Amino acid sequence: MANQHVRSVCPYCGVGCGIVMQVQDNTVVKVIGDPDHPTNAGRLCTKGTTCGQAIAESGRMENAYLRQARDRDPVRIAMDEAIAKTAGRLRNVLERHGPDALAFYVSGQMSLEAQYLVNKLAKGFVGTRHIESNSRLCMASAGSGYKLSLGSDGPPGSYEDFDRADLFFVIGANMADCHPILFLRMMDRVKAGAKLIVVDPRRSATADKAHLHLPINPGTDLALLNGLLHLLVKNGHTDPAFIATFTEGWEVMPAFLEDYSPQQVAAITGLAEADIRQAATWIGEAAEWMSCWTMGLNQSTHGTWNTNALCNLHLATGAICRPGSGPFSLTGQPNAMGGREMGYMGPGLPGQRSMLVDADRAFIEDLWQIPAERLPRQASDGTVAMFEQMAAGQIKACWIICTNPVASVPNRQTVIDGLQAADLVITQDAYLDTETNRYADILLPGALWAEAEGVMINSERNLTLMQPAVQPPGDTLADWQIIARVACAMGYAEAFTYADASEVFEELKRACNPATGYDLRGASYKRLRQTPLQWPLASAESAPRNPIRYLAHGTLRFATASGKGKFFARPHLPPAELPDDAFPFVLNTGRLQHQWHTLTKTGKVATLNKLNPGPFVEIHPDDAARLGLQTKQPVQVRSRRGYAVLPALISDRVQPGQCFAPFHWNDVFGEHLAINAVTSDAVDPMSLQPEFKCCAVTLERVELIDHQFLDSPTQATTDLPLCATEPAMSRIDAFAEIAGLRSVIPPPLSDSERTYLAGFVSGLRADNARPAGGVPVLPPTAPLADEARLWVDGLLGGLFSRASPASVGTLPASPAVTLLWASQTGNAEALAERCAQRLREAGISVELSAMADFPASRLASTQNLALISSTFGDGDPPDNGEGFWHSLSRVETRLESLRFAVLALGDPNYEQFCKHGKRLDQRLLELGATRLLERVDCDTEFQAHADAWLLRLQHSLNPAKAPAAATPAGKTKLYGSRLLLNRHLNPHSRHKETRQFALDLADSGLSYEAGDALGVRPRNCPELVHELLDLTGLKASASVTIDTFGEVSLQQALTQHFEIARPSSETLAFIAERSADGGLEQLLRPEHKAELNDWLWGRQLADVLHAYPIECSVDELLGTLRRLQPRLYSIASSAKAHPGEVHLTVAAVRYGKRKGVSSTFLADRVGDGEVPVFVQPSKHFRPPSDGDVPMIMIGPGTGVAPFRAFLQERRALGHPGRNWLFFGEQYAASDFYYQDELQGMQRDGLLTHLSLAFSRDQAQKIYVQDRIREQGAELWRWLQDGAKVYVCGDASHMAKDVDQALRQIAQTHGGLGPEHAVDYWRQLSEQKRYLRDVY
Repeated sequence: MANQHVRSVCPYCGVGCGIVMQVQDNTVVKVIGDPDHPTNAGRLCTKGTTCGQAIAESGRMENAYLRQARDRDPVRIAMDEAIAKTAGRLRNVLERHGPDALAFYVSGQMSLEAQYLVNKLAKGFVGTRHIESNSRLCMASAGSGYKLSLGSDGPPGSYEDFDRADLFFVIGANMADCHPILFLRMMDRVKAGAKLIVVDPRRSATADKAHLHLPINPGTDLALLNGLLHLLVKNGHTDPAFIATFTEGWEVMPAFLEDYSPQQVAAITGLAEADIRQAATWIGEAAEWMSCWTMGLNQSTHGTWNTNALCNLHLATGAICRPGSGPFSLTGQPNAMGGREMGYMGPGLPGQRSMLVDADRAFIEDLWQIPAERLPRQASDGTVAMFEQMAAGQIKACWIICTNPVASVPNRQTVIDGLQAADLVITQDAYLDTETNRYADILLPGALWAEAEGVMINSERNLTLMQPAVQPPGDTLADWQIIARVACAMGYAEAFTYADASEVFEELKRACNPATGYDLRGASYKRLRQTPLQWPLASAESAPRNPIRYLAHGTLRFATASGKGKFFARPHLPPAELPDDAFPFVLNTGRLQHQWHTLTKTGKVATLNKLNPGPFVEIHPDDAARLGLQTKQPVQVRSRRGYAVLPALISDRVQPGQCFAPFHWNDVFGEHLAINAVTSDAVDPMSLQPEFKCCAVTLERVELIDHQFLDSPTQATTDLPLCATEPAMSRIDAFAEIAGLRSVIPPPLSDSERTYLAGFVSGLRADNARPAGGVPVLPPTAPLADEARLWVDGLLGGLFSRASPASVGTLPASPAVTLLWASQTGNAEALAERCAQRLREAGISVELSAMADFPASRLASTQNLALISSTFGDGDPPDNGEGFWHSLSRVETRLESLRFAVLALGDPNYEQFCKHGKRLDQRLLELGATRLLERVDCDTEFQAHADAWLLRLQHSLNPAKAPAAATPAGKTKLYGSRLLLNRHLNPHSRHKETRQFALDLADSGLSYEAGDALGVRPRNCPELVHELLDLTGLKASASVTIDTFGEVSLQQALTQHFEIARPSSETLAFIAERSADGGLEQLLRPEHKAELNDWLWGRQLADVLHAYPIECSVDELLGTLRRLQPRLYSIASSAKAHPGEVHLTVAAVRYGKRKGVSSTFLADRVGDGEVPVFVQPSKHFRPPSDGDVPMIMIGPGTGVAPFRAFLQERRALGHPGRNWLFFGEQYAASDFYYQDELQGMQRDGLLTHLSLAFSRDQAQKIYVQDRIREQGAELWRWLQDGAKVYVCGDASHMAKDVDQALRQIAQTHGGLGPEHAVDYWRQLSEQKRYLRDVY
């Protein structure tokens, strides 16, 4: 699709925030909140902001799959074949076993159209009663409670109530984490003076903001609600007139409430009596008040009663169906409300109808044109019972759509048993690897929300149209299309043939229901494309917002038979499962702010995984101390049903005797992470919703296997003198006691860490013939966490480190300073080497190391540290500093004894200038380290700043010795080369111009290695220089003085010494200050950064001066300009294949009348003139020194340059290792650079594989990352054979896309979870097996 902005709705929780997607080249590149949407007015949470990232390169199921046998992997099949097989096998089960042998399990994430069609198929045509939804797990109790109390499902008010309420009563809902945008709207009102009461056993993020937090005992909410109503009555805070006019059933309430005095309620709930009274007083005195609840009340064996009791409070005070007041249930999925309206669970039929009501049955039979009695007479028994019946063999086939019950249903073993027992399991999902897909016989690929059209309805009855922004990948189809096509193939084509989603919507609109007020007749796709709409909508003329329900002709009338709200006397009953001696803790489960459901979407988003990186069980410090638990230690959480093993999070947010675990992480991410193996599947008898929130468990520390050391040598068999033998155990114990080490337990080791250490021990054993002496040391690349590495280092030291008296004092001295560097292009490396040399010349001992080779765990024993690092990409570390930063950002060891200094290199043209250096500096401060000197941030002209920093560092390390004045850093020596070749590689291309240059090095004295870069010092275009002189009115002959070059003319200075193409921030600020037009000054304001970037796109300094003319002197102009910097190009030749020459592959940059500086200097202007060049070594980016090591090279476009050099190098050296090149460009006919040479290498066997991706040669664009995924299995085998992976090219898009594809290969073919896949590639990078030269 073309570049555009598309409005839609966030695909996560039921708040239903409007979004605007920025789409470029069929990719959602940015998502922002829709400022015109009534729900969020532009606000968006982290999940919403990043929702576009889960669409592409995220493990999508792009094709259908068929599993021939349960013990076989599924194989890819055509979509038409998959539809036919699905329909045929469902039809076979239907004919052999009857309609109730088929079951459908669907989702609140499906569009309204898909929900409607699956219910129509299941109940109206198959005739089964077994259709269930994951809404049964979330909102069933709110729905059944609303129906009983008010007559129909759904909140009576809207989000506008949040703007009018004087008090919020939030119970069983952590809005800050689960509904953050609605929480912000509530907090706006709280800041304006409204009060907030939060009822939650856990001190959640919402409770942190409360005026009154009531930490209730789990499962006792009903007692509190009754107690509050008791006090409202006693305090005279009810509304007798409202009760008499608009309600029924009140007569039994006063006597019933006598059992819920403050004293009795305090005893049941564990709350302070004064707090209960305070809450009742605030509610009674509030002019308008809202209640908000969700899973905390619903996921209970008394969830329906909880809703009734909450409605009782509103009916008693009259605080309902008026602005600012009402009971408001919050939903957890983007279309759970729509699904309930479509009747997709239990006896439901479209339009809030029931198949247990004859009039409702007759209406739907007419709507669907089906025979009488086709609809079942009996409703489903709920989700839990459905899978129990499947396990018992009563249900033979199950079609699961857009949900993951193996991870999300409580006591999930029942689901697993059911799926294993069923004859046929069909899953329909957008993602391939889910816990449930692993049990499927047929897998159908569904399109995501941004790839299809459909309606979503949020918690306040607001309809938003999802509009397609990108094309769905592969064979994926919208859910409604798959359902309709399967129905047609089953023989129901007459009822399931639709041209598009809008036709389905027009049909379902006919299910309006005057009894409940449900009415969508006034909505249409045309109208929804203009604005969201809130039902009831009787006609196209209905207002778009209808915030209050149950107002018939201005009179309040509920949807009950009598038209009155109903009171229900609901007594407190305990949860189904209470703690006892065997299971003494209460487990509560829930969500985290930055993750959602079972991570099929959010688990693919790195930003969110950084914010909520992994599972845990939250335990109170008192319980942790009693159990001997430490933070991060694995804990087995076990119930009567199963267990999970989770890292401990010790926190007083939970109360003693309670624990909390999020349910997001499951089998895809590791073993024994599924908390729903533990949770209770007892259900509410009315709503059939399970009681997730209260489950009796025991917590047990997972013990590590003790390390035992056998056959310790006796004194008679050792060569060491007596003083060096093992000290007596009593001395060891005394040492441990004095050092406070007795309570310190070894850190837990992961499976991969244990496997590595097992190999390490095997190596030690195999090496036992070597003479004794020395302490075994873990290599820097050992895949151990920092704490584990420290512990193993200490263990090895304690076992092997011995010193005789003669040798004491002869150990090598620690260096005075440890100097670490990280560099993407080599500048920081070269600078670090020069600094180390200067410090050594000053008599200061230096340990010089790349960050990749220095474990962060060693910082604890380092005294003085200097760091020199560039910044890569969006504020990230260079590749050879990423592992060090990863460890440093997670280490918890305090570094109070460390002193440090940071020198940061960066390019001020980028927004995240020197960001990584700043992060290093800040992180070391956070860990308690002390600065030796302030951080210095250097731009591309860094030599003078670096020299000054080095002088200060030298003085700090040796203040007694005055440092000698630093010799100014010499400029890189340039050699005046000449072009030998200027060849247009793609002369037939209409879109880009790529050239091969060969330059003469014959007498230069310069040498290079494959992988190095060539620096070119360009000259500016003469026409641009003249244009700039004309615009400023300055004379070309004016004399100026340039450092190290002396006096030159202004024309020469602008041509050879200053950057005049891209305007710097300093130059822009100067022009804004001088210009009579204030427009540029407006653009330079921080809030207009995006507009400034858009305006500057394609503009050079001359264009800015055309738009904002100024007058200035020569000195003023040059004072704002930066010096012209060399451009670095990857070398495209091997010196062994082309002695005396160096080759480059360069894209000539041209846009409109403007052009790039260096590329067109080489292409157009230099001719036979001199080209000043130098070699920039890239020691980190070299072909394997071992000629047998396989090499995988990924270099689209000009990124192929170093790999041409690598291949020439391998051929010249006769290296036999296998070689695989991935190359891509736009068109094969015009853009296949070095085609003859590369295909020749393939023919003669030098290139084992040549994988090509020409993106524009077919309708669906194909890139190198697509070829990587296609060849994933083979590529993974190469990796297991020790292959090195190299990537060269664009950092902003290509390198990230390739990195994501490589992670997916580790997941798909290596069986790793997302986090372990990231760790795998990080370890390969640290082992110098994953190397990148990106820019």
